[in-house]
Amino acid sequence: MNPEGETFVTKLKKPAGAYLIGVAVIVAAFFIANPLLAGLLDPAKVWAVLDILMLIGLLTALAFNYAGKRTLAEGQEPDDSVSRRNLEINIAFYLTAGVTILFLHNWFSLLAQGAESLAGNHQAWVIWAAVDTMLPLVLGTTGCRIMREKS
Repeated sequence: MNPEGETFVTKLKKPAGAYLIGVAVIVAAFFIANPLLAGLLDPAKVWAVLDILMLIGLLTALAFNYAGKRTLAEGQEPDDSVSRRNLEINIAFYLTAGVTILFLHNWFSLLAQGAESLAGNHQAWVIWAAVDTMLPLVLGTTGCRIMREKS
């Protein structure tokens, strides 16, 4: 630990939180504006870049939410009642894990089968819509939470 009492992870919280919020805003904005911008931009190329940013964001959020879950579990006894903090941490972790699973499933399918595999595949489009709707909520709230935390 350095003299100010900050650890490496503590120093990463603000930039990581800002990154999560930034990715959340960009994904939400592009998902909403995608139909309007389709004539100006190649959506597949934009989503290819966003997919990498989303993957980094999901893994970051998963790590921070898991760390929060572990920290919370260390201070609890098995007979403790469920607190608001306990509920928030668990919901954040499991929602992040769920969105990550959906994202990875569709992304790996896209990488393995190519973009032409999406033509007529309504299930894949529904999953992408769910991911592109839930990811900004999960990353945005996680980013805000870790930026607010003191340590």
